[in-house]
Amino acid sequence: MMNMFNPVSALSSLNVNQLASKISGVNKRVYYCQRCLNHGRLEPRKNHKCECAFINCQCPKCILVEKRRVLNTQLHELEDTNGETVKIEDIPMEEDDLQSEAMRLKGGNVTVAISI
Repeated sequence: MMNMFNPVSALSSLNVNQLASKISGVNKRVYYCQRCLNHGRLEPRKNHKCECAFINCQCPKCILVEKRRVLNTQLHELEDTNGETVKIEDIPMEEDDLQSEAMRLKGGNVTVAISI
């Protein structure tokens, strides 16, 4: 199910979600794959990870998505370790971190080592 991104269909799907939440009383959101959105496709994220056509894309926007994911993982690990909030400026970010083979495995768990 690879739909091309169309602002009208995106707005109509938002309207459908809003109507469904009003009827059921529950606010359900549909999240979309950021990589597919970067390439003009509107794909829901649920059960999409193994099917994403852009999982190995190296365009600047998809690299930014990967950097944000790595940074978010590092922040959560530091918060778990220290029990306190850490500023983003305190976390070193290496360009080589994104190019390692472990980062490109589908469905694999990636362990990020952080020295404090």
